[in-house]
Amino acid sequence: MRKRIKTIQSNLFFTYSLIIIIVFAVFVTFFYFWVSKLIKDKAFETIANLSDSTSDKLDIEIQKMDQISMSVLYSSAVKDRFMEYISEPDKTAYTLYDENNRKYAYINNTKELIDVLFAIIGPNRPVQQIYLYGFNGKVFGTGTDNRQQNLSVSEKPWYEEVIDNNGKKVISLPMKDEELSKFATQRGSPYFISLFRVYFDNYNVPQGIVEVKQYYDEIFKSIDRNINNRSDDLRIFVYNNNGDLIYPLKENASEKDFHYFRLKNPDVNQAFSITAINPFNNERELIGYRYSEYTGWTTVVAISESKLLSPVFAFTRIVLLVTLVTLFLALAFSFFAAKKVTVPIARLHKAIKSFNLELPVVAYPIELSSDLYELEDLNQAFHKMSIKLKESHNELMISKQQEMQARMLALQSQMNPHFLYNTLSIISVMAEESMFEQIAEMCGNVSDMLRYISSDKSPLVKISTEIEYTQKYLSCMKFRYGSKLSYSIEIDDEMKEIRIPKLIIQPLAENAIKYGTYREAPWNVRIYGHKTDNYWQITVEDNGIGFDGDKLKAINEKIEEVNKNGLIPSLELEGMGLLNIYMRLKLAYKNKMIFQLGNSIDGGAVITIGGST
Repeated sequence: MRKRIKTIQSNLFFTYSLIIIIVFAVFVTFFYFWVSKLIKDKAFETIANLSDSTSDKLDIEIQKMDQISMSVLYSSAVKDRFMEYISEPDKTAYTLYDENNRKYAYINNTKELIDVLFAIIGPNRPVQQIYLYGFNGKVFGTGTDNRQQNLSVSEKPWYEEVIDNNGKKVISLPMKDEELSKFATQRGSPYFISLFRVYFDNYNVPQGIVEVKQYYDEIFKSIDRNINNRSDDLRIFVYNNNGDLIYPLKENASEKDFHYFRLKNPDVNQAFSITAINPFNNERELIGYRYSEYTGWTTVVAISESKLLSPVFAFTRIVLLVTLVTLFLALAFSFFAAKKVTVPIARLHKAIKSFNLELPVVAYPIELSSDLYELEDLNQAFHKMSIKLKESHNELMISKQQEMQARMLALQSQMNPHFLYNTLSIISVMAEESMFEQIAEMCGNVSDMLRYISSDKSPLVKISTEIEYTQKYLSCMKFRYGSKLSYSIEIDDEMKEIRIPKLIIQPLAENAIKYGTYREAPWNVRIYGHKTDNYWQITVEDNGIGFDGDKLKAINEKIEEVNKNGLIPSLELEGMGLLNIYMRLKLAYKNKMIFQLGNSIDGGAVITIGGST
């Protein structure tokens, strides 16, 4: 699998971006958790203080009621008058007094009892009502309700608990008292909290029960204010020792209302705070507890963590938004910073990639538009190197051209004795056959051809010139073979001015006659050529025996050897023609040459050569 290559710009941009993202991510994460911890710690402190202060305020309210009850219990004036109030009159004694005097004494005692109780309540009215219950069924009320009643106190739901406490205070659950609410000057909630104590006479004998009542709303007004003044979904609950819900006031408390009381640690009787999951909404909550030994009430303060941290969430979103904008700007800056470094490098890379030794070198280094010393220094070094490379290339090209010229001349010089050797062989055969007139004419043609070979030292000649001397050679062969040999030459006029290596067509014609005569006459040689696009192309065909497979294989192996090592093989005169031609075409046209060997449909050899124009 090919390894993916990255650019310097992408690497720099990725590195800058990664660093920036990590820094901002760490910052935002640290900020969130740090602020969250601070807020939660502060919230724990707040709910602890709130539960303490709420519990203390409730204690104060109950203390006010308890102080009233104690004042009643320990007031001699109250004792004397209440005892007289609940005592049964001696009917026999009424005969000694006037009935009016009895009534006056009763009324006066009742008035004095009312005055004493009102004095105990005081002008600030820490309680709304005092009831004195006699065990004989008489009830005396002072405060909002100033009636005297007759009822059985033992039928009250709280009676047993009060009696069992033997004089200790008993605090009731919130109770509705529609009757008492009728006497209130300002109608509010009909719910009251009562505090009860057993009433003893001077001889510590229980005589009745004292009930001190206060409006529910008045006792819990501090909690209501705390809740109303906050917007963080704060909840406050108050339970008694039995787990009964005291606050908030609910006539039909549900299972969830007692959730917080069940979380109370029984081993802790003072104050503690926890974090717990509310099973009814699956929200995490911060919960503070405070137990009052005085009232036996447990004050619970609960606040939703998500609501508590909502300002953090909101602020975090703002910070995140600002962070994203800043991050975008930072990434844009990193992109341009990377681009500032990489654009000059890209320009230098383009210049290096497009550097061509065949083209002239510019006089001055390329303009990088960079203020980076290293890049400018590298640009200067590359420009100096390109000048030196160009000089070295020019020297090398001159040397190669000289070498190529020498090779071409060497190969061409090999053709001279080769041609002369074959021609003399033919003249010798003609002399044996007494063809003296033809020999004389052939010697003239041979003389012209030798002059053509030796007179012009240039390795390149026009196609028209090469064809002319090829035709002279074919005329000589015509003298030799007569009607057995025929030939044709068809060359497009537009090709005749093209310059090609000397003695490159004649050897092909010579080869065609040599191998064509291996079969019975008649023998035919055809030479034709044309120009296509930017190439010239000449084909020589014969009707001889053609190439056998071994011969073609041997020639191709030689050609591959030449292409592989670039060396001119040592050639003997016999059998050197085709490879010699290939080498001279290779030297002249490099890879823009045509050299094809094959057989025609009739079996004769077909050789096509060519090159770029």
